[in-house]
Amino acid sequence: MIVSLQHQRKVYTLDTSRFVDLSIPYHFNGPQPNYYDVNPGRLVPLKLGKKTYSVVDGAGCNVPEISMNIHCTGTHTEGVGHLLEQNNSVTECIEDLFFPAVLITVQPILFSACPDNYHVVVQEDEQVINRESLEKAFQQFQDYRPLSIIIRTLPNPAEKQFYRYTEQVPIFFTHDSIAFLSNQEIQHLVVDIPSLDRMEDDGILGNHRIFWGNGKNLKGDLDSNSHRTVTELAYISDDIEDGFYFLEIQLPRFQCDAAPSRPLLMKPV
Repeated sequence: MIVSLQHQRKVYTLDTSRFVDLSIPYHFNGPQPNYYDVNPGRLVPLKLGKKTYSVVDGAGCNVPEISMNIHCTGTHTEGVGHLLEQNNSVTECIEDLFFPAVLITVQPILFSACPDNYHVVVQEDEQVINRESLEKAFQQFQDYRPLSIIIRTLPNPAEKQFYRYTEQVPIFFTHDSIAFLSNQEIQHLVVDIPSLDRMEDDGILGNHRIFWGNGKNLKGDLDSNSHRTVTELAYISDDIEDGFYFLEIQLPRFQCDAAPSRPLLMKPV
């Protein structure tokens, strides 16, 4: 299907059959990324009494039951409800089908090599996405005034899709880099790492609080009505060029702070 979209008084054309899927395939009982060494996602056939609902076991159809950790074992999108006491559905944050977006690639640097801030002690050999690198990659596309940004980090091997992050120490954003994104009025942030924050940050989730707060520091009040989203554990292969796109975020209608997601990237034609 061919659709026309208007953004910043310019009309763009999309062929909706030509998209790139940025989600990591979810292999139940197979390879998955894993954050915090949680139980992996599992799929088992329904059992009622002595009957097993699996065609392999002689049933007329398959009736699988699944268990999964949304935040830690696959591509997912989360909303401000991630930090709130009250139930807040992430699906309510998606108000349109397509969002103007830019894809950029960033090379992380040692935290000790940048002047940026973070709210807990960071080891000198830990790598971060700092403001200067982010701003440099973004500035060539800022005139597009995107509402979404997709950030690919280097190195970018295919096996990154299935890292066990207790063994592969993840990079994270500095406070300054998240504040920069917030000031660009980014509404939907897609990253290929398991969290915006350091794996151990005293349970504060400082970068999340900046993004869903005042956009300046982690001590600001959260905007409980925010429609901003963060998509984590995406994967952007090297053959996709940096540039301007449109983004669609497909979500099941979970009444939950987060849901498994399928971010789709489309290049205007």
